[in-house]
Amino acid sequence: MSDIHWLKKYEIGHKRIDFEHQIFVDLISKIDDAVKLEKDNIYIKGLLKELHAYTTFHFISEENIMYSINYPEYETHKELHYKLLDTYNQKSLEISLKTLDINDFLIFLKDWFVNHTLNEDKKIAQYIEGKDV
Repeated sequence: MSDIHWLKKYEIGHKRIDFEHQIFVDLISKIDDAVKLEKDNIYIKGLLKELHAYTTFHFISEENIMYSINYPEYETHKELHYKLLDTYNQKSLEISLKTLDINDFLIFLKDWFVNHTLNEDKKIAQYIEGKDV
């Protein structure tokens, strides 16, 4: 039912990061489906908490990978993660205050995943490919 699902084009070429990204997409899809099926707010809020916790884990995992390979854009990429989580937290608050529609939040999540993955995370795999790691 959701319009976001894992596609081969999202693969960046790093097994661990790709696996974690698949879980991220699955969580966004679950939230999307829950909204479309008009599930109760407690369930949707639980999914949003799960996504936040998973995103925090994934960013730490990805940052550890970048650090371990001496990725030259480590600090810049890490800052992007902080900004994304900050935006996520702000939009979550707006949903709680009913000043942001959940569907607009889903658009943000989908855009975030696609743009960050294809534009920023892909660079990590390209860096690894260029090295003997």
